[in-house]
Amino acid sequence: MPAESPYPLPTFIVVGANKGGTTSLFHYLQQHPEVYLSPLKEPHYFSKDIDPEQFSKGFAHNKLRDIAAYVSGPMTDHKHAGFVRSWDHYCKLFKFANGAKAIGELSTSYLYSSAAAREIREALGDIRIIICLRNPINRAYSHYRMNLWTGNSKAKTFMQALREDQTHEPKVWGNAHLYVEIGLYYEQVKRYYEQFSPDHIKIIFSQELRKHPEKVVRDLYEFIGVNPDFQPDTTGRFNEVYTPKFKGLTWFLNKTGIRPMIKRLSGQRMKQAVVKTMFRNKEDKGSMTDEERNYLADIYREDVDQLSKLIGCDLNHWIPKQEGTS
Repeated sequence: MPAESPYPLPTFIVVGANKGGTTSLFHYLQQHPEVYLSPLKEPHYFSKDIDPEQFSKGFAHNKLRDIAAYVSGPMTDHKHAGFVRSWDHYCKLFKFANGAKAIGELSTSYLYSSAAAREIREALGDIRIIICLRNPINRAYSHYRMNLWTGNSKAKTFMQALREDQTHEPKVWGNAHLYVEIGLYYEQVKRYYEQFSPDHIKIIFSQELRKHPEKVVRDLYEFIGVNPDFQPDTTGRFNEVYTPKFKGLTWFLNKTGIRPMIKRLSGQRMKQAVVKTMFRNKEDKGSMTDEERNYLADIYREDVDQLSKLIGCDLNHWIPKQEGTS
């Protein structure tokens, strides 16, 4: 039975891995006049098995800290992420829903979390679930590139980053990067099929979202029960990452909290100017080596095959074929 709240509660939730397209989806969904999204894009409330006390300093610096003050205010300034731990605070995220036909939120930890699917079902009932998936090899590499750009890593190569993360302790969300683990989708997706009606689950793929954004988003409008004829502006690109000029300096500025402070205090134009002139390496576009791609292919091959059977969609094209196979 759904939990009680003095405010409207979500009728749908988007779950998906980091670098799987959820930021773009947030911007496309929020344009619809019949949709209300949490102004804190990623509240992470239902990931009860994730402990913010174990977050690394670099990770914690970039999360909203004073949740109570934020949800008690007008919430007109949208925030990217924060770990909401109180049910009262979570409910207040939707206090301005004002009769929206569809109410939702997006939290990237909900797919990885072993508790989130069950917690969502117990609190909200058999609501609509949107799962965003991306080729796990490309996702892991994009995650590494994002960490370089944001200063959460200074590994010189992707393979170095993978090996460092494998032995990292504690191996938990918000401390380790979990490059490999986040992309092991089979068990993660299976948890949602065990908790929700199959017709209340919709899986979208980031590649399709990039290629045919309007079609994918309008299908989602219909899925969550709003007018599918609304035409969103899908021309914007969000959460793009680049190679920093100075990896060590970027890492240091983030770890010490200087970079997040600059982001909070500066306007959008200043941030863009700093990015273009000081931090972005235009010559380095970034690319995976064959060794790195094949290393991950061996890890993901069986999981992708199981996922394909679970959702009834052949995804084996995600994985490079082994030598000697046709």
